Amino acid sequence: MSQLLLDRVADDVVAALETGLAPAGEHSRLYEDLGLDSLMLMQLVHLLQERRPALGELPLDDLAPHHMADVGALTALLRTTTATAGAGVGAGVGGTHPERAA
Repeated sequence: MSQLLLDRVADDVVAALETGLAPAGEHSRLYEDLGLDSLMLMQLVHLLQERRPALGELPLDDLAPHHMADVGALTALLRTTTATAGAGVGAGVGGTHPERAA
């Protein structure tokens, strides 16, 4: 995993939380460790889309607790979303779900 991308996503998570916490790490759990709630999730999605327009529209279902355990998982999702959007596949709502590919 690219450390630069991980650092940027971690910064976005902390900015969305607005708690002044130290930067989140790859294994910081979004909901349990960082206290993310549904409103903060909406703020995070808005912030990510604003700072990283190449992501397009992020499907909220992909960011639900059962999909996004930690900052590393969020970073992996964003990397996949960016790659598929750049290829013209899976952009927008209803994008691909790599863990469901069979």
